[in-house]
Amino acid sequence: MMRRATDALFFSYFEDVDRWWNDYAPSSSGPTGSPALRIPRDAPEGRSFLARIARESVGLASDDGAPCGVLDLSRWLSLAAHGDTREYRRYDAFAINQLSGKYYESLARRNGFELVHFDIVTRVDVERLGAAFAPRWVMLSSTFATEVPNLHDAIAHLKRAFPGVPIVVGGLFLVEVEKALTKEQFPRLLASLGADVYVVSALGEASFLELLRASPADLPKLTLPSAWVREGRRVVKRPSEDGGVPIDENFVRWDLLDPSGLYHIAHTRTARSCAFECSFCSYPANQGPLTLEAPQTLEAELQALTRCGRVRTLVFTDDTFNVPAPRFKELCRVLARFDFEWYSYFRSQFADEETVALMQDAGCRGVFLGYESLDDRVLRNMRKAVNRKAYERGTRMLKAAGFATHANFIVGFPGDRPENVATALEFVDDFGIDFYYFSPWFCSPATPVAQEKERFGIEGDFLRWKHDTMDSVEAMDLCEGAIGAARESAWMGDQSARSFWSQILLYSNGLARDEVKFAVRTFNRFVGRDTPRAQMLADADVRRVGELLAAREFPAPPGSSWFRDPSQAAPLRAEFERAP
Repeated sequence: MMRRATDALFFSYFEDVDRWWNDYAPSSSGPTGSPALRIPRDAPEGRSFLARIARESVGLASDDGAPCGVLDLSRWLSLAAHGDTREYRRYDAFAINQLSGKYYESLARRNGFELVHFDIVTRVDVERLGAAFAPRWVMLSSTFATEVPNLHDAIAHLKRAFPGVPIVVGGLFLVEVEKALTKEQFPRLLASLGADVYVVSALGEASFLELLRASPADLPKLTLPSAWVREGRRVVKRPSEDGGVPIDENFVRWDLLDPSGLYHIAHTRTARSCAFECSFCSYPANQGPLTLEAPQTLEAELQALTRCGRVRTLVFTDDTFNVPAPRFKELCRVLARFDFEWYSYFRSQFADEETVALMQDAGCRGVFLGYESLDDRVLRNMRKAVNRKAYERGTRMLKAAGFATHANFIVGFPGDRPENVATALEFVDDFGIDFYYFSPWFCSPATPVAQEKERFGIEGDFLRWKHDTMDSVEAMDLCEGAIGAARESAWMGDQSARSFWSQILLYSNGLARDEVKFAVRTFNRFVGRDTPRAQMLADADVRRVGELLAAREFPAPPGSSWFRDPSQAAPLRAEFERAP
C-alpha cells in the first residue's frame, strides 16, 4: 500500500494503553488482554501516580478471582455496552476535538500546508499510522502528558514508526518541567527524551510555521524561536523567543479543516492565560500575560463552525471564561445568535441574575466549578479572592437555572485540615451539585506558593510533601475516602474518567443527567476492587447501563478507522482519503 504524503502529522495526546486492560491490542509484554497496571493497593509504591490511577479504576479479575488489569470509565462503558473493551473510543473524552491540533491544523491550512491531526493515539495506532503516512514532520503535544516516562515512551514509539522523520515536541508540560529543573538539568532531560526539536513555549506558532516552510534537511540553520534543537547527543537552545500571533487573527477556521476529522463536540477558547494569580496554580506562569479575544472574533469562529456543519457542542477551555463579567455577557449575547450548546469553567462568585439569564439564552448546559476549598482560611492562602458565602450565593443561582454542575476540590493545600473533606461532601449534597472530585494538592515549583515554603513549613515537591497542617499521604487517603461518599452527588474521577469532559461526552450523545449519574455511580461501585468479568456483566445495574448506551448512537470518533485491523479499516480508510 502506498503511504500518503503529508506535510505533518500532529498528535494531541499519546495514551499509555498498557495502563489498562484491553481486548483489542497485544500487550507490550504479553498476549492480548494481559495484565496492564497491577500495583497492590497496600504496596509502598501505592502513592505513585500510576497507583492512584489504579485505585480510581475498576479492577478486572479472572473467573477464579485473580487480578487481571484495570478499566477506566471509557473501557468499562464499552464492556457494559458491548461485552468487551474494543469500542472504548466511542466513550472516551478524547473523542472531543482537541483545541491544540485543530488550532495548528487551521494555521497550517491558512498558510498552504496539509497537517493531519489525531486527537489521541496509542503505540498500536502509531505503528499502523507509520505504515499509512509519509509525513515530512511528526509533531506531538506534551500538554496532556502526566509524567516524563510517558513522554519518553511516546517519542520512542514515534521514532520507530517514522524512521528518519524529525520528531517535534511542544506543549505546556515542557513549559512546566523547565520551571522545575535547573538550567543544567533541563537540556540533559530533553536530550535523553530523543526528539529532534522541542518548542518550549505556550506560543509556538512562529517555530511551527518555520518548520512547515522548510525541509528537514534545513533544520540546523533554522531560527526556530523558543526551541531547543538536537545537535548530536545534546540539545541547544535557539536564541530568539516566540512572540506568538495575534489572538484575533488566528482563531480556528473550522470550515477549512478536513470534515472527516471532526467530532460533534469541540474544544475552543476566547482567551489565553488567566485573570487571577491563585497561589496553587501554574497556569498563568506557563501561559504568560492574559490575552482576550474580541467578541467579534468569537462570532467569526461560530460562523465558521456553522459553515462546517459538523459541530453541535462547544467546550470553552478559558480558565476564567466569565471574567471580566461585562465581556462575558457580551460573549453570551454573541452565542445566543447561534444554535450551539456549550459548557465552560465558571467562577460562581461572579454569578448574577442577568448573567445567568444570558447563559440560558445562549445555550449553556453546564459548568465546571473550581471551588478548591470551602475553608475561608485556605482560600486566603490560595489567593482565590473569594469566600464560602460568595460560593453559596452563586451556586444557588446556577442550580436554580438548571445547569449541570461539576465541583472540584483540592485536598492538602497549606492550612487545610481533614474535616474540610466532610464539609465539602455535605456542601455538594446540600447544594445539588451533580458531580464532584477531590484531588491531592500538587506542589509544583512553577506555582507562586513554591516561593512561600518557609511561611507554611512546606517540605518536598509535586506529590511528595508535608507542611504544618497535612502531608501528601494523608491527603491521598482523604481523596480516596471521598470516592462515592456523598449521598446524592456522584464522584467522577479525573485519573480514570476524565472528569467533566466525560460528562459532556455522555450528555452530548443523548444521555440525560440522571442517566449519566446512574452510569457513573454504577462504575463507582466497582472502583478500587477486582471483579470477575462474568460477575460484573451479570450485575443488573451494569446491564442497565449497557441498555442506556445501546439506545443511543455513540459515533466512532474521527480517526478510528485507522486504528482497527487493517482488513476491517480499508473501506473506511478509502472514505477518509476521499474526504475534501
